[in-house]
Amino acid sequence: MENEIHATHTCYACGHIMPFAGHIFGGIVVAHGNEVDASISVTGTTGNYVEMAIELQCPKCHAINQFKALHPKS
Repeated sequence: MENEIHATHTCYACGHIMPFAGHIFGGIVVAHGNEVDASISVTGTTGNYVEMAIELQCPKCHAINQFKALHPKS
């Protein structure tokens, strides 16, 4: 699907690698094979990209990681 994001993030606190998938317009975020308490929010645009703020909780150390990402506009 063109508005889905599939990526990995390395936990800032413990270094655990977290693959995740979600939709840039919100909804369920799946990480580590399970639905997780996470969010993807659109924060703006840069050229042909949508800016997103992403928040994931690490399953290993439970730190909440916040970071930004770019996704191509459809």
